[in-house]
This record gives sequence, structure tokens and C-alpha cells, in this order.
Amino acid sequence: MEKFQQIAAQFLSIPVADIDVAVIEVGLINATYLITNRNTSQNCILQKINTTVFKDVSALVHNTSSAVAVLQQSDYPLEVSSVIATKEGAPIFYDEDGNPWRMFTYIENSITLSKATSPIIAFEAAKAFSKFYKTMNSNGYVIQLQVVLPDFINFEKRITDYKSALETATEERKLNAESAIQFINEHIGLPDKWIELQTNNQLPKRIIHADPKISNVLFHQDTNEAIAVIDLDTVMEGTLLYDFGDMIRSYTNTANEDEISTNETFDPELFMATKKGFLFSLETVLEPVEKENLDYAAKVVVYIQAVRFLTDYLNGDTYFYISYENQNLYRTVNQINLLKGILAFC
Repeated sequence: MEKFQQIAAQFLSIPVADIDVAVIEVGLINATYLITNRNTSQNCILQKINTTVFKDVSALVHNTSSAVAVLQQSDYPLEVSSVIATKEGAPIFYDEDGNPWRMFTYIENSITLSKATSPIIAFEAAKAFSKFYKTMNSNGYVIQLQVVLPDFINFEKRITDYKSALETATEERKLNAESAIQFINEHIGLPDKWIELQTNNQLPKRIIHADPKISNVLFHQDTNEAIAVIDLDTVMEGTLLYDFGDMIRSYTNTANEDEISTNETFDPELFMATKKGFLFSLETVLEPVEKENLDYAAKVVVYIQAVRFLTDYLNGDTYFYISYENQNLYRTVNQINLLKGILAFC
């Protein structure tokens, strides 16, 4: 851990020997560590930015700093994890290998959850994001974001990429994924309405989080009240329908993301609690076209995630991290099972 102590010392005015380092396992993109001052027990977050995903580090820093500034300057009711500059005043430290590192304040008495264990938890998480969206889209604040993830919610491109992968995949992988491919192909028209709405600019453009999974909400360790929205790296201009759909994908799945279950994996109570929380601060903000398409967004976002996992599997697992063979295929089947439950519900 000495290397991480040395890096943390670039941000903190304390001796290296007084720095404790612990790995934080949550998160699939950036490497994250809990830094603790042994003398004061004060904590902070150290993170190595994944430049394979975030190629433009300066744009990432700009967006994160801009979002934090809006939240801190407003009447935003939740806690905010602030950027800690290096001792030279820079937002990023580059190590000897050119890897970019940054540091954030740690929100004390907080925990993260990997699943929505009850309707109350789903409601609390969605309500926290609802407050986040309302603040970020307030008329009193102007935020100019740079593009860090091009075509992230371009569903037309996702379908095109899938079709290309299908053409170039090995026969073995296509045979393994035969039933998944059949389901995806049978529902290939599901995103058509979404693509048409976006092409015709019928969906209001708003600031979205773009990764509103349950683990990006901090809960108070004693009360389970949502106290913060974190991981602002993906903040971008888009449609709030995407974030709602991804909430449903994250909060209503009772199985782990790579678990293939023969049982029902969709929980309608969690769906309704998530929708109620999402509308908590947005009921009077959303336009009719947004409210009318919430249920549809849930279906199409889950479908597109299944497409993305299947595309990566067919391409030989080049994007999503896998820890064992066929994990992306299992993730695909998991999303398909979830989608079947949603399609039967609404």
C-alpha cells in the first residue's frame, strides 16, 4: 500500500506514515480507496481514473467540478462530496506511469447498498436522485458540460453495434447465446419509439446523472435515509427517461446482475416505490411526453442493457470487466429475465 500512501500524500499535508489505505470494492470503472489519517481518524476518498473509459480527463474534471459547484451553491438538501486539490492546487495528480488520481471528501456515517432491499430503500434512493435532478436543472443555474462518453445513450448506435457483433462473432459464441439472440431479435423494434422521439427532438434535454444505480446513493448507516448522490463522472445532457429506466433496472431486479434465476426476478412493489421517489421533486417539472413514457423507458433501457452485454459477449468480452467465462452472457440473460417481468407488469 506504500504506493497509494505516497499518492495520497500529494493531496494531504500529513506524513506518509500517518496514512492508512483500504480498498473500496464498490464500482466497476475507477479504482477507489479509503484514505484515513491515523492521528485524527479523518477519512477521504482516493481514486484512480480509468482512462480507457474516460479518455478526456480534463473534460471529466470540468464536468465533476461544475456539478459539485451547482450543488454546493444551491439549496440542494443532500450532502456533497467535494473535490480535494493537490498541495499544489491541481485537481489531478499524475503518477510516474501517467495515471490520473484525484481525491474527494468522505461523507461520514454513510453506507452503500448493492440492492434495493425494500420498497422504502428504493423510494429513498429514487427520491435522492429526484432532488439531484431538480437542482441540476433549476433555471437559476447554467452549467456547460463537455462530452466525456460520446453516444452513451444513443440507442440507434447500440443496435447497430449489436448487429455488427452478430456478423463477426464466432460460431461458438453465437451458439452459446442462441436463446438470448432469439429474444433480442424478436424485440429488436422495442427501441424504435425511443429513437424516433430523440431524432425528432421531442424529449426535453436535461442534465442527468446517467448512472443512477443504487450503489451511487449513500445512506445513513443508522437510519437508512438517503443522504447523498455520488459518482458524478457521467453527468451529461440527455433525457431523464434514461435515468428513470436505469433506476428500474437497478432497483427492481431481485437477482444479482450475473445471476440466472428460473424464479421471477422483477419486483413490482420496488417498481412503484422507485417511480414514486423519482416523481418526488419532479412531478411539476416533467413535461407530459416524459410522464407518458416512464413505463416505456423502463422497458427499453433494460432491453438496451441486455443488448450491450450481449454485444460485448459476441465481441469477445472487450468492454465490461468479467471475472469468469460467460459472465457477460449470464448478465444478458439476467436482463432478459428482468425485462420479461416488466413487460408482463406494464
